[in-house]
Amino acid sequence: MSAKPAKSWGWTLFPLSLVVLLALWEALVIWVEVPIYILPPPSMIVSSLIDILGNKLLYQNAAVTLLETFAGFGLAVFFGVMFAVLITESRVCERILYPYFAALQSMPKVAIAPLVVIWFGFGLSSKIVLAALLAFFPMLVNAVEGLRAADPGRLKLMQALDASRWQILRHVRLPYAMPFFLAGIELAGIYAMLGALVGEFVGAQKGIGYWLMAMNMNVDTSGSFALLVLLALYGVVLQALIGRVRRRSLFWAQPPRAGRPGARQ
Repeated sequence: MSAKPAKSWGWTLFPLSLVVLLALWEALVIWVEVPIYILPPPSMIVSSLIDILGNKLLYQNAAVTLLETFAGFGLAVFFGVMFAVLITESRVCERILYPYFAALQSMPKVAIAPLVVIWFGFGLSSKIVLAALLAFFPMLVNAVEGLRAADPGRLKLMQALDASRWQILRHVRLPYAMPFFLAGIELAGIYAMLGALVGEFVGAQKGIGYWLMAMNMNVDTSGSFALLVLLALYGVVLQALIGRVRRRSLFWAQPPRAGRPGARQ
């Protein structure tokens, strides 16, 4: 029996489950008579989503949030990889730096967000810093694990050939670390968006988070759900793009055996 029909059937499972879930949601809200300001039906959320997509405020606020997200994401990836190299290449750096990073990660970012806004102001800077803070540790952990995943046999061979640390890093450690880097980038992209939104919740004049807070204050629950749908689509698109890059550029590599480390918020 061919596996192709089973594979094509697998692609239909999620859309079918989504349709069933939305139909049950719609029927339940109507049957129980839940007030729309508590839980709007999917039909009302879709209507709000269509209105939002036609509103220029969406693109103005989304541009601000995406700028904060990508700037924080870039900082997190750069410093995450840089400190990962230092930690894996030096025992002293590992013993000095890692406790500080672990302590920083253990702090709830929602709790320190007001301080960041006070220090960096209500503009873009505070949102970029928060985005970088949330995205940094997942990128760091994945990069460290990747750099340590190099084949010991190849490392010994390079050392026997009197290769420098830079040559070992470039020709052995980095190629083995690439699947882990992409896993870290995927997580960092999602956490960077969360950091930017947290900053906008605390204090902002523009952005998706600011707009979402305004809708909540106006009890526009269907509009809030519509914005949440758009944020969820961001995560889905990001995962699809990184998955495509992984398949095309790392076709030779096996996925990491260990699960992707999460991050406590």
